[in-house]
Amino acid sequence: MYYLVIAYDTPNDKRRNKIVKVLKRFGERRQYSLFEARVTRDQLATLKRELVRHTDEAEDTLAIYFLPPDSLKRTFRIGHSALKPLEEPDFV
Repeated sequence: MYYLVIAYDTPNDKRRNKIVKVLKRFGERRQYSLFEARVTRDQLATLKRELVRHTDEAEDTLAIYFLPPDSLKRTFRIGHSALKPLEEPDFV
């Protein structure tokens, strides 16, 4: 499993909506343009392929940060208690 933090920025509403739709299938929104996800190798390949399709390299910015699994135990959070923890089995 890969543990990811995904951040994006785009000035285009149509592309933003498509990017968000893709990200919601693979993870959970934590901030307006920030998602967390736990994915398999195959899911990661699909996620990257779909994000590339909906991103304009000249105008948009998108970054996927890979986290080591043990970092989840060291995560500090305040607020949004209704959000599922990333380590829950049914996250993705």
